Amino acid sequence: MLDREGVTPLYIQLMNLLEDNIRKGNLVPGERLLTEVEMAREYDVSIVTVRNAIGELIDKGLVERQQGKGTFVTKPKLTKDIRKLQSFTEMCFRMGVRPGGKMLENKLVISNEKIAKQLRIERNDHVVYISRVRYADGDPVVIEKNYFPLEYAFLLGEKFDNNSLFEFIKDKNKTEVAISEKRIEICRATAEEAEILNIRKGDSLLYIKSIAYTRDNEPIYAGTQIINGERFSLYVYEATGV
Repeated sequence: MLDREGVTPLYIQLMNLLEDNIRKGNLVPGERLLTEVEMAREYDVSIVTVRNAIGELIDKGLVERQQGKGTFVTKPKLTKDIRKLQSFTEMCFRMGVRPGGKMLENKLVISNEKIAKQLRIERNDHVVYISRVRYADGDPVVIEKNYFPLEYAFLLGEKFDNNSLFEFIKDKNKTEVAISEKRIEICRATAEEAEILNIRKGDSLLYIKSIAYTRDNEPIYAGTQIINGERFSLYVYEATGV
């Protein structure tokens, strides 16, 4: 229970208590919390104390208010540190989330001018196109679309569902992604993307354009990731020069 004689404010104690219950799974995603009045009565505190505690949990992304329905425990967001090179699979394992995937397409296509420039090949050259949906604990969160130079034709015919494409390339071709450049934008979900990600058409999505290179600065692939921002956050650390 709450320590009324301690130096820690009551609303922080209540926040910590609720957060601990969420982290331990005593309060599960989708579960509705007690109302402010019920919680104030349960913990013998003021409604202001409850409101401040809930506000802190909302800021942490652990709960959300739904107009006219109450306050609910949210699904934890996946956090990708974009300073580091890591696959979706590695990120999920780091966060204790079960990764998964479903390959949509794996085929040869003709490169357009943009893809050809990114991969440093001739326009209309053949490239390997692979698109996948990535899952976290069974929920679709990312649509990947990647283009590879023809030297990666060994990817054709392979199935990339629950396995890591990065690891396959490393094991098969002794090639490892060493450098990656990214551009991050916001886009709106198309009807097709909304259906795949179980969201509504027009919802906001994170849109990441990437080019990956070997240590010798040779392009491995160029592609995009379309990400459900409700389940995903990107982490960046910046510091001034010394």
